[in-house]
Amino acid sequence: MKNIKIFTFGLLLLVLTGSCKKFVEGYEKDPNGLLETNTKQIMQGVMLEQQFFLKDDGMRLAMLWLNQATGSDRQFVAFNNWNNVGNNQLNSPWAEVYTVVGQARLMEGLADDIGNNQARGLAKLYRAWAGGMAAALWGDVPFSEAGLLDENPQPKYDAQADVFAQVQALLDDAITDLNDPVGDIYASKDFYYGGDPAKWVNVAHALKARFYLFAGDYANAESEAQQGIASPDDDMVAPYESYTGSYGKWNPTFQFYWNRDGYMSAENSYGANLLMGGLRDNAKTTELARAYYNYEDQGWWNDADINLNVMISAWFGDGINGKFGGPMKLLSYGEMLLIQAEAEARLNGVAAALPIYNQYRQLLAGAYDTGGWEQLGLPFLYADYDEADFQAGGMENADNVSELQAFLRELMEERYVYFTGSLNAFVDHSRTANDADVPSYMELKSGFSGNPLRFIYPQSEIDANPNVPSPAPSVNDPIY
Repeated sequence: MKNIKIFTFGLLLLVLTGSCKKFVEGYEKDPNGLLETNTKQIMQGVMLEQQFFLKDDGMRLAMLWLNQATGSDRQFVAFNNWNNVGNNQLNSPWAEVYTVVGQARLMEGLADDIGNNQARGLAKLYRAWAGGMAAALWGDVPFSEAGLLDENPQPKYDAQADVFAQVQALLDDAITDLNDPVGDIYASKDFYYGGDPAKWVNVAHALKARFYLFAGDYANAESEAQQGIASPDDDMVAPYESYTGSYGKWNPTFQFYWNRDGYMSAENSYGANLLMGGLRDNAKTTELARAYYNYEDQGWWNDADINLNVMISAWFGDGINGKFGGPMKLLSYGEMLLIQAEAEARLNGVAAALPIYNQYRQLLAGAYDTGGWEQLGLPFLYADYDEADFQAGGMENADNVSELQAFLRELMEERYVYFTGSLNAFVDHSRTANDADVPSYMELKSGFSGNPLRFIYPQSEIDANPNVPSPAPSVNDPIY
């Protein structure tokens, strides 16, 4: 496995006598000061690399495979078929994940050396976040030995369940460190929460909730989500700049569109049709405003194509991936409510879950994640659901499945819409594809064999690490 290691420079102390002593006077450096400086710099690098991984090549492939987007030109036409994607196409996401893991380990050690427990906790949080997403997408992955290049240049693979367990333990350690009054999360480098450790504790609980959900531990998922991000104001948003800022600070999605105009669109995608075609609309739901938040109907501008909403001007409101290259959401209060609703439904039934789901819908009714499109007169409606809506013959159960199945289908369809442009949507598809309680809630592209259920191991890893599972699984092999 290819890892990146930053070598910190040491201080050369010349121990001389007589007049030679004057040569070094005034040049002494505090080693702890150097370690602190390096800890600050690495912290920001870890943050940037993680947000880049979450919104880069892997996310775009996932959108194609889930029919949230369409490959429209050159190799992206071939990428519509998940069977055509070669192992080398996953080199970049894998490298990004394990750069985060390796650099977070380095940050842990540096923070520990200077007694900065809070910064050490943040490093553990990021290592857990990267490792948990790797396990969620690839299944069995290196984790316990990952990021230790000198000791384990070819790290062993841990089972997915073991990685999820290690991630939970590491997040517990992170929470302990973040709650410790000793140390500092450098406000000047923390572009999410300005160095507030309490906010990062909430993030750690949010991540625990997400990974418990992925692992099917619904009781712990619900408990942790209740301790996670507790307000829309605390949503974790990557602060990319708009197109008026410097090119290097645009979000990865917008940079891709800027450089490769026309490679991806939403034309003929199920995701666009679901919203713009009114497939989710009923007497209690109108999605048109959110349709224009997720997608851009060029027909509105006298063009037939439908695009992903990354090229809308700021005057018309933020799109799902940020106005003109701007901010992108990574963790949210909305996700916490959706986790609680799913967990409660699976544990205690629809009647118990509905108040939570309706609380989430009330957020949408307040224009949460619809940008500014309602200002243009586009309608939106998110009235509360009743239990009868999910019972046989109800508004959300015309095909007379069980009440639980009808509710989970609606919930997963909502997650499919809410997580457009997020790797969570792909994990949701993977973890529910063989779940009898979740009827089909989306349509894959037709004409292609199999079902995209996992990321395949990258060629760079296959070439470098003999511990890669053999035979290597295909994109159609389940991991849940």
